Amino acid sequence: MRERLAKLGPAPEKDGPKESPEIAAQRKRLEANVAAIDGKLKQADILFVRADQLIDAANDKRRERFTESLFGPVPNFYSSVLPAAFERVPLQLKRLFDAGAEWISRAWAKGIVVFLLIFLVPVGAAVAGRSFVRNMAGRVDAKQRANKPAEPTVQQCGVWALRKTVRSTLPLWLGLLVFYLIVSAAGLADPTLNGFLLRAILATGWAIFLIALITYSLLPDDSAWKIIPSTDAVARRVAGLLWAITAVWWVDLVLNLTDTAVFTPYQVSVLRSAIFAALYGVILAAILLAIQSGTVMGKAALSGWRAWLFSFCGAVAGIIIIAMLFGYESLARFVGMHAVSTAGVLWIMYLLHLAAESISSVSVISGRTIDDDLDEEEDMGAPSLLTLRIIVSLLLDIAIIAVGVTVLLLLWRFDWVEVKGWIQAAFFGFQFGNLHLSLQSVLIALGVFALGLALTRFVQRWLTGRVFTGRHSESGLHESVRIGIGYLGFVLAALAGISYLGVDFSNLAIVAGALSVGIGFGLQSIFNNFVSGLILLVERPIKIGDYIQVAGLEGTVKKISVRSTEIETIYRQSVIIPNANLITDPVTNWMHLDKSCRLDIAVGVDYGTDVELLRTTLLDVAQQHRGVLKSPPPVVHFAGFGDSALDFELRVFLRDVGERIRSSSDLRFTILAALRDAGISIPFPQRDLHIKEGGFTPEAGAKRKPTQGSR
Repeated sequence: MRERLAKLGPAPEKDGPKESPEIAAQRKRLEANVAAIDGKLKQADILFVRADQLIDAANDKRRERFTESLFGPVPNFYSSVLPAAFERVPLQLKRLFDAGAEWISRAWAKGIVVFLLIFLVPVGAAVAGRSFVRNMAGRVDAKQRANKPAEPTVQQCGVWALRKTVRSTLPLWLGLLVFYLIVSAAGLADPTLNGFLLRAILATGWAIFLIALITYSLLPDDSAWKIIPSTDAVARRVAGLLWAITAVWWVDLVLNLTDTAVFTPYQVSVLRSAIFAALYGVILAAILLAIQSGTVMGKAALSGWRAWLFSFCGAVAGIIIIAMLFGYESLARFVGMHAVSTAGVLWIMYLLHLAAESISSVSVISGRTIDDDLDEEEDMGAPSLLTLRIIVSLLLDIAIIAVGVTVLLLLWRFDWVEVKGWIQAAFFGFQFGNLHLSLQSVLIALGVFALGLALTRFVQRWLTGRVFTGRHSESGLHESVRIGIGYLGFVLAALAGISYLGVDFSNLAIVAGALSVGIGFGLQSIFNNFVSGLILLVERPIKIGDYIQVAGLEGTVKKISVRSTEIETIYRQSVIIPNANLITDPVTNWMHLDKSCRLDIAVGVDYGTDVELLRTTLLDVAQQHRGVLKSPPPVVHFAGFGDSALDFELRVFLRDVGERIRSSSDLRFTILAALRDAGISIPFPQRDLHIKEGGFTPEAGAKRKPTQGSR
């Protein structure tokens, strides 16, 4: 309508020419339709506002009633409610038994085939699923046994426990699913029973998963794979108590679900809540005492943030017991039941976080590197494999937290409409000035950044494997190009991710101009090293693999980054040198333009030696050594007349300066053997002592008197 009205153009002015009657009538009709549509839209907006108000009022009322049910004590709890409950328990048990028998009769009435399908096919599905999972995982298990570490990290233990739990419980989940499908297909799940059946099956699957998770976390086949360090006795005690509280949680939930199918008197419901609340509190207190009694486990539980968690669990146990004793049985049971389910969700989130940490090889909790044996060849400059792994781990952690918090909110009886609204608000974000921030945009920006790093890594590998392979250019050039592409790709990927967030780069330019003053003063040395690193990468006066001497240090260049350069000495020491020192200080590069070098070996012989024979012998030794160049040829230099010997130097040129130390040693061994074969001796240092007559005698020395000050 608006488009058609816009095509007619603006209405004519009063003093201007008038429109034709047809156009005027059409304009009037379109304006009336637009006004009607605007009115409907405003009414819809009002209805949306009223609907939101009604939803908020309903949620407030629901929370108010829920709060009253929790924090309202049961009147006459000990005097009248409990005695009446004990009287009605036998009748309630009979109702449950009759309901179960009636359902079995209905199943039998469907025929023997349906009855056998209900109870036998799920078992067969579970057995078949177990066989399938075992066959699929057999090859993986064999590989893991071959590479099984003697002292696994906590991340490896967590991944192992989670994987074993899923593999062991997957067949049971399959059996429960088949059971539900057959019962539903047979018409044995009416609308009332269907709600009970589905929730009971989900609770059973969850309880089985928690029991398996406890087993593989605390009682693995190899004690070295325990997530929590402890002795076997303490681990078995804690695991048994955890199994017990999980079983109590399952029975409590299933009995509570029976209220939807079988009428339960109020007194029996109160008694049931009180019994299970007491069990929750007592078993939780016993778990804490068992953990504290263990020397190793207690020390781990009472250190750092675990001590706060331990104290919080103790407070929860105290609240459950005290609330139950004072008649707040609903509050006590609610806290106990949801403490078990919440602990299970949090433990699974922790194991998934450990799996994410194993991907990134960096621990968020400890801040230490997990994998100390990262292959150095996997480092491709700025966009290294470790950077990509950290980004993937971060995305996984965000997903784990988002899903886990959503599940916890639903477990703690928050309405799905409210939770959905919170998720939408967090996912689609909020306005921060001119910048719109949202979880969606942040995740996509991280994905763009990771994709840019992956593309950069692909280009680096392509250059290394396709372009530079087989070429005779210097390896230092390859490394400089590779590192340069790495930093360029890193910057472009970062700019792409930031631009997706909607950041205005003009504002960043203003901020960068303001920070330039700080760079000029506080960050001068860092900026100087950065610029020096770029100069080294572009001009390449020093390349990876060069043997250099600088500031009294010498070694082989192992890595050149934009801030510093790493060299390795002959003692296998890694020395980090700021790039500014390599630009400003004198640097001796033995391999800058040529890898060859000169080597001088000093030789001293007797004064009576045939020097021509010596020259020939030394030259023969040099010419036979494979590391000595033919051109320039070796030279024997007469260095001088020594006190005890004639001093000569054998001057040779080696092909590779990296073989300087080894070649000098090999030449000396060969020279020594050749001189012995030629009968040329190397003299010892000697002195001639001449004593004049009438000089010093022992008697004269004995008659000398000590001078003043001598002792």
